Amino acid sequence: MKNYTKEKLIRAVESAFSSPVAAKEFNAPERTIRSHRQMPLQKIGAGRCRYLIDNEENHLVSLFQILPNYGFSLTAGVAIQISFEYMKSLGLFFKPGRKWLQAFVNRHRMKIKWKKEEKLEPIRSEKFTEETRRGWFSLLKLTLEKLDLMDKPCQIFNADETGFSDKTSGKVLT
Repeated sequence: MKNYTKEKLIRAVESAFSSPVAAKEFNAPERTIRSHRQMPLQKIGAGRCRYLIDNEENHLVSLFQILPNYGFSLTAGVAIQISFEYMKSLGLFFKPGRKWLQAFVNRHRMKIKWKKEEKLEPIRSEKFTEETRRGWFSLLKLTLEKLDLMDKPCQIFNADETGFSDKTSGKVLT
């Protein structure tokens, strides 16, 4: 358990005392003091440093928010792979894992969260055939042509259910 304040650690790092003496004087871990003296640009604070800065993390969050709108199920594996590719594009060669993803989701819990995917009821999955699908899309096309909406997508509102899959893959990010 941490029993020193950030201010005490800063004073210990900046003091002229040796690391063992500063550790006793300011009640801070000797190794932490030594580490901060060896790397003066290292952020003094709790926890590990993050790999992405705030605007990069916010970009990844917005990506995680928008992909389900286009029918992509964001399982943990998919989210990790997307994160890895994004980090690689930024020149970071860190392979995020499940712990990193859990910490990331926890940091952004007000914007994204895990949700258990729901199965399509058996009767609905049985009744949803290729014939039903084609009929629905032909009716949609006729309606759009009748109302002259084929070239006005901003006047079309999605009020239908998404995700016709009857198989769930566990938890997904939403």
